[in-house]
Parts: sequence; structure tokens; C-alpha cells
Amino acid sequence: MTENSPEIQGILDEYQQKKLSRRQFLKKAGAAGIGATVAAGLLASCGEDEEPAATTAAPATTAAPATTAAPTTTEAMPAGPTKGGTLREGYNRDVSKHDPITTNWYDPAFFAIYEAIVTIDPDGDFVPQYCTDFGISDDGLEYWFEVEDRQSHSGGTITAADVAEFYRIQKFSFIAGLAAPIGSYRSEGNRVIAEMNNPWVGTYGPLATGYWRIANINTWKDVGQYDDETGLAGEGVVASTYGTEVVDATGPFQHTEWVPGSHSLVTRWDDYPGSNVPYFENKGPAHLDAIRWSVITEAGQRATQLENGDIDTLINPAHQDLARLESNPDLTVYRHPEWSGYFMFMNQENFPELFGDLDTRKGLSHAVDREGMVQALLFGNGAATYGPFPTPDRYYEPAVEELNNYDVDEANRLLDGAGWEMGSDGVRTRNGTRLEFEFMVENESLQVAIGNAAAAQFSVVGAQANVNVVDRAVWFERAGSDQVPAGLFMWLWPISADIIPLFCNSAVIPSPNWSHAREERIDQAIADWQAAGTQEAAQKAQSDLQLAWAELLPNISFINQNATFVKNNRVHGWAPFVWLLYPYYNDTWIES
Repeated sequence: MTENSPEIQGILDEYQQKKLSRRQFLKKAGAAGIGATVAAGLLASCGEDEEPAATTAAPATTAAPATTAAPTTTEAMPAGPTKGGTLREGYNRDVSKHDPITTNWYDPAFFAIYEAIVTIDPDGDFVPQYCTDFGISDDGLEYWFEVEDRQSHSGGTITAADVAEFYRIQKFSFIAGLAAPIGSYRSEGNRVIAEMNNPWVGTYGPLATGYWRIANINTWKDVGQYDDETGLAGEGVVASTYGTEVVDATGPFQHTEWVPGSHSLVTRWDDYPGSNVPYFENKGPAHLDAIRWSVITEAGQRATQLENGDIDTLINPAHQDLARLESNPDLTVYRHPEWSGYFMFMNQENFPELFGDLDTRKGLSHAVDREGMVQALLFGNGAATYGPFPTPDRYYEPAVEELNNYDVDEANRLLDGAGWEMGSDGVRTRNGTRLEFEFMVENESLQVAIGNAAAAQFSVVGAQANVNVVDRAVWFERAGSDQVPAGLFMWLWPISADIIPLFCNSAVIPSPNWSHAREERIDQAIADWQAAGTQEAAQKAQSDLQLAWAELLPNISFINQNATFVKNNRVHGWAPFVWLLYPYYNDTWIES
């Protein structure tokens, strides 16, 4: 679809007649396949390009280019939303446990089942979701959130005190260190108050993610037989069926089925009271009857299933299929930078003979042809990463690009200098140890391809990485243990500055600092970030962290892909955008 199509002209007419706000125009234009940059240009041509915010909002901590969408059909939109139907969505990973406190990943179902206290709008601002209003004390030491008593899926009531208790328990989770500057939570009447250890520019970021999405903590405790004495290590919590069989939250859909390796299913909660998110058009119960996410780990099958009508929407098709999908008039393709990256961890503590010295790690890093991977495996739909952050991040430090460049001669020089002698079979040895190791990779086709490509490049310089493809659950069980020397990991998180410290902070050994890295420079940069009360301090801390990662190589960064979403044009109100990992489903509906 082009900006001159009848549908876009109709939306423009509505805007000029003041029937639509700027935000509503951008949303409708995005759903119709017009990127935000083009849409903003259309607004400017009308003499308007700004509109005051209608509700409390705070700027997000990450900046990126706008979402772009491929051309679609020029047929006119139906009159309005229709109720009913099951949205069938293809998902590129296995399903994760739907428990924000104990899961090791959060998947799209979290955006249907749960609500975060705040979320991010298409302009990149934090806005209310579970709360009705929010703000900060003058000294920056208290963040407050106004909440109403809310009914949950079970029929129970969640009060402000329950929300504060959920956050208290959440602080025991492995992920809680991302929000370490938040010291504690309390409630006062209908307010939830986050008490800070120090003013911090990053406070809202973690609260908007999947791990901080609010569950009915009373149900969670009952199902897992939780008590403070044993905490999250208690037998009941470890064996809990919360998140697999039982989920109790406040989102527009209820957890219904969870089948690892196959699918997850949610169904509409008819008693949903409506959303506080200002940019949602549908303020009541969902239009859809249900959403089913099908696990499609083989990338080559994803586009085919969409084209054959087996699914309606798709997350991350194979990169080689994008051109074909973009040329299909029945589909809309959304592409934008993804807050993600692929890196190799190297267990330095348990395998010091392999990875304990920096020159060996540098030699392996210089052997990696990142640009070649982007072209061969992503078909140009991504970028090389020489440090831990994707290039569009607002804190990105370009100086990392001077390090870890592809240079086989330098790789060989470093490995020679580290004492590794080339053997007659093409594998180096040092003090009787072969430069050979297991390279554990999750069973997903792109990850397997990246693992095999890296292994082939390592072999050129005399390192033998034996790729071992395992299921996702097995990967997380084994990573960081004394059994696994190295592995490939793909991270996905909306704020790089928060997630990257988890993979290199000495405080989180053995998991998810699977490399068991202990680097004073890195730990100090992380501490500086979590003490940053200004954007200037935050930028310095993040630059220091990226340079320390790129120079000391606790992990070896490879590449970063763009996020790609595809829908059949019978689906409306499903509008992925750059600030969120997944779309919301409140506005989604399907033509009969």
C-alpha cells in the first residue's frame, strides 16, 4: 500500500476533519502498512506534526528508527472490528513458562495474559497500563503508581498491597538484578511505591518488561506453596504448575493450554474490565475468541505455513523468504531493529585451559567473519556486532567497531602467541590440551546455522568447536555448568543497558553469566550504570561497559537481526512497533 492509496487518503481525511488524533492516525497508518516515517511526513504535509500527550508519560531509555512496513493490498478496510475467531500465530521459539517470577524467557503470550504497571507507546514514551497514573518524587527516591483494586482471572482481588507483595517476591528472581537500584516496594492506600537506593534514569524500563508483569501473588503463592524461609528454592515453587497449568493475572486473555514443543493457547476473558493504555482503541474485552501460538523452530517452514493459510500472523520468518513475503499483496511485513544479539559464552572458570587467557579469546573473536554472517545467514537483514549492543541503541558506543574485526592473520598470531601449536590434523594443542570444545546450540534453525558458521570459521585458525544441538530446556539446564565449555545464546530484551550486565556481572555466576567472567572493569561499569542519575552518567557507564566487553571478551558477540513480523491482511489491529518485543492483542480482530 502507498501513501496515495484510497485507504490512506480516507485516514488523512478523518485526521483533517479532527475525527482522529495524531496518535490514532499513526496507529491506523501503521496497521495499513505505512511506516511511521512516511506517516509523519503525511502529517507534516497537513501542517500538523505534533500533539500534546493526553496522559502521564515518561520518555523511554532507548532510541531507534521507526518501524517500516512493506506495501500491501489497496483494498479498502472493512467497516469496523468484528468479534470472534482464533488468531493463529507462528512463533519462532519454543513456548516459555507463563510465570514472570520463575520463567527463563517471556514469550508473546505474556502480552495477552498479563499487564505491566507501565508500558511503552508507539512514540517511545512510558504510559499507564496496570496503573492509572504514575510519577516521581522531587528527590528521585520514590516512584509512585496509582492503582485500583483489580479483579483477576480467578475472580480474586488484587490490591495495591498485593502488587507491592508481588514485586517483593519478584526481587528474589534471577532477573531482579536488572532493577537493583529499586530497594523495596510498599503500598499506601491505592498507591504502590518503589523506594530507590539512589536516583536512577533506568527505573521504568524493567517494570515494563515481561518479568515484572503483575500476577495475582496470592494464587502464585498457593499453587507453589511458597514461604519466605525457603523462597524460590522451595520444593513447591520449583515443582509449581503456576505458569504451565494455572495462571492468574489481569490481561484480556486467560491461559488455557501450554504444550512445550507444540503450542500455547489463550482464550478471551469476558470479564476483562478494560485497559488503561491510552493508545489502545478497544477499551473493553478482546475482539478475538482466542490466540494460538504454534512453535515453528524450523525457519524454512514459517513463511510456507503463512502462505498456505495455516497461520494468520508470524514472528521472524526465515530471512531468505522476506522478499517473497513482501511481494505478496495479501500480506503485510513489518521490519524494525530488534533489541537482540547472538553471542558465544566461554566457561573460563571450569575450562581455564581453553578460555582462561585473553589472547585465546581474542584469537577466536578475530576468526569470526561477522559481516559475512549477516549477508549469508540474515540476507542483509541485520548487522554485525563487535560489542554487546545493537547499533541502533541510544547508548551505542561506535568505538567497539575498531575491535574484534575479521582478521585471520591476527587470529593466528594471537593463538600462536598464546602457546597454541597447530597440529597435523589442523587442530591446535597447548600443554597437551587440544583446542577442541563442545559448542552447545539451541535447536532453532537460525541459531544452528550461526553455530555451524562460527565453528567453520574457528576451524580455519585451528580451533575445533563441536556443535551440539539441544532442546531449549536442556540448553538452560546445562549452560554455566562444569559440563559445558561454550554455547551460543540469543538474547532478546527491549533495553540493552539492562540485560547485557546479566551475561558478564560476576554477581550472577553461574547463570546467566555462563562464562563465569570476573572482570573488575565490567563490574564497575555495571555499578556506575545502576547509580546513574543523569543521562550523561548513564551514557558514560554504558560506553565503559561496551568497551570493556569488546576488549576483555567475557563473551564473543556475533550478529544482530532485525525484528520481522508478518500478517495476513484479514488481520487488523495487530501492529508491532520498535519499542516492544511483541504486539499487544487488545485491538486485534479478524475479518469474517
